[in-house]
Amino acid sequence: MLRSLTAGIVLAFAGSRANIARTILSCAGVVIGVGALITVVMASDFGQRYAVAYSEIQGGLPATLEVTVSGDVTDRDALEEDLRRAGGEQVSLYQAPGNSIRIRSGDASVPDVEFRGVDVELGDIRRLNMAQGRWFAEEDAESLAPVLVVNASLASQLSDTAQVQIGQDRWVDARVVGVIADSNMDFAWQTAYLLRSPATEEMLFAPAESEASPDDFMAFGGENTYLVRLDPDHPGMGEFGEGFAETMASAGWRWGLDNPESVYSFRVDSADLLEEPLRYMTWGLLGIAFITLGTGLLGVLNVGLVTVRERRRELATYRALGATRFTLFVAVVMEAVVVSVVAGVIALAGCWALAALGSTIITELDLVPPGVDVRVPANGVLLGLGSAAGVGLLAGIIPAARALRASVVAGLRE
Repeated sequence: MLRSLTAGIVLAFAGSRANIARTILSCAGVVIGVGALITVVMASDFGQRYAVAYSEIQGGLPATLEVTVSGDVTDRDALEEDLRRAGGEQVSLYQAPGNSIRIRSGDASVPDVEFRGVDVELGDIRRLNMAQGRWFAEEDAESLAPVLVVNASLASQLSDTAQVQIGQDRWVDARVVGVIADSNMDFAWQTAYLLRSPATEEMLFAPAESEASPDDFMAFGGENTYLVRLDPDHPGMGEFGEGFAETMASAGWRWGLDNPESVYSFRVDSADLLEEPLRYMTWGLLGIAFITLGTGLLGVLNVGLVTVRERRRELATYRALGATRFTLFVAVVMEAVVVSVVAGVIALAGCWALAALGSTIITELDLVPPGVDVRVPANGVLLGLGSAAGVGLLAGIIPAARALRASVVAGLRE
């Protein structure tokens, strides 16, 4: 049986080389179908990684909440202790200062800079892509001078990041320890993260110069804001994280809460929310790709039937010279498989080239978060080549069965 199988494969390759035009025609439909299939897998993989990266940069790692307490907090340590008691695995301040903070390097101040007061643990909650330097360390929290991490756009506006001053009513020398790579997911064009420390408490928690209207949504945004990462199975993650605020409000008396409705929490990571729409979209596109691949299968089948009809004399001659029925069956089937696999390899090469081009374009134009590129995933390679081989196998069975039913005598008389 092994000998017959080997002989059939050899005949299949010989037949494919002897009929180049027919082989090319058979390949065309399969190339399009397999290419569409691999492209859908590429797009799905890219979409999932983009959604995860966007969520981790913009909101945080999975199960991250933004918790806002409106009004005066009499005991901030008690508030943060309760955030951890309620299930917070990592907790970081995420405070928009009540008054505008200015920044300068040399004598010129830089306008339109957005500050956020944060803790070291923000690095464990949110994805941060450092272009230079480092993120905050624990020892920075005891610094007597303000410590900053800025984004690349702001760093380019500072004449010397080693000589930086910040302030509200007066200038204070500050240290810039790192630069974050620019991303279109930054909360502002020029971003500065200001570490909470003894030197920055007054800046971050100073009362605003003007009172906001109670009906103004922004009145809830800059007073006492934290990012809290929970266990994904935490009950507080239900209803988009609103349940966590109810748990916190029950202990509000410890830190001066008068109105339970002054605590608000919501989920800021969105990867899980995007997963279901992406899955449905992928299924739909895969359906279209399989229909296209089915069209390629019909093309290979049609060419295979025509080939068997034209090669009846050749196949009869093989039988007369001692080739077994199994050998001829393998030869006809394997010819279709060889054609389909070659088409699959061509489609795969085209998809690799398309992925390389796409990655170059989106990286140069800064359209995606750092580290996200277009690639052909391993499951795309396996699915593409496996589908190509399957198409060839299915398309070769009917012509092979018809070839075996042909009369050897009738074939030799042609």
